[in-house]
Amino acid sequence: MAEPRAGRPRATGPRPVLPRRVYVVRRLVALAVVVALVVVAVLVVRRLTGSDDAAPATPTATAHTPKTPASTAADEPTLSAVEEAALAAGVPVCTADHLDVEFDATKDAYAGTEKPAFRITYTNTGDEPCLADAGDAMRRVTVVSGDDTVWASWHCRREPESRPLLLGPDEPSEETYRWPRVRSDKACSAGQPAPRAGTYTARLLIGEDVAAKAVFELR
Repeated sequence: MAEPRAGRPRATGPRPVLPRRVYVVRRLVALAVVVALVVVAVLVVRRLTGSDDAAPATPTATAHTPKTPASTAADEPTLSAVEEAALAAGVPVCTADHLDVEFDATKDAYAGTEKPAFRITYTNTGDEPCLADAGDAMRRVTVVSGDDTVWASWHCRREPESRPLLLGPDEPSEETYRWPRVRSDKACSAGQPAPRAGTYTARLLIGEDVAAKAVFELR
C-alpha cells in the first residue's frame, strides 16, 4: 500500500510589511476612480435636469385655485460640482490653509508668435487626501501691462467649468497653462490689436484673491 504524500510545509514567520507610500498610493488610486465616477454622474444628472428648462409654464393661480406653500428648496445651500464629488467620495475639499499653489512662466521672454506658457503647481500640505477645483470655475488667469488689463481668462467664457483634482498629502500636481497671446475685453470684441513687445505680468487668481504672479517679456 502506497504511503500518503507529505503535505507542503506552510510558511511561518511574519508577513512582509509594505512601505506606507504603497498604501497611500493604493488609497489615492481607489479614491481617484470613485471621484471620476462621481463627477461623471453629477455632470450627467445636471445635463438631464437642465433639459427641463423648456417645459411649459404652469398656469397662474386664480382666486379659485388653492395656493400651495412656497418651497424651501431655495433656502438650501447649493453645492458646487467639486463639493458634491468630495462629499460622495468621502474626502474633504482642499482649503486655502492646506493648499500651496505655485505659478511661474516657463521662460523669461517669448519671441515672435510664441505663446507664453505658465506652470501651475498644486500641493496638498495636509495629512490626508483632499479634492481641489483646478478648473476655470475657481482658477482664473489675467495678463496685465501696468494698469492695462490685456487679457483675462473669463472674457468670452460664458460657463466656466470645474475640474476636480484629487491631491494626496505632499504630492504636487503640475499643469501647463498657455496664454494665446491676444488681447481681450469683457464684451469679447473682435479685431483687438495684438499685444506689443514689452514686459507683462500674469496673475493667477484663486476665487477672488491673487494667489501668485509671473513676470515675462514679449519680443
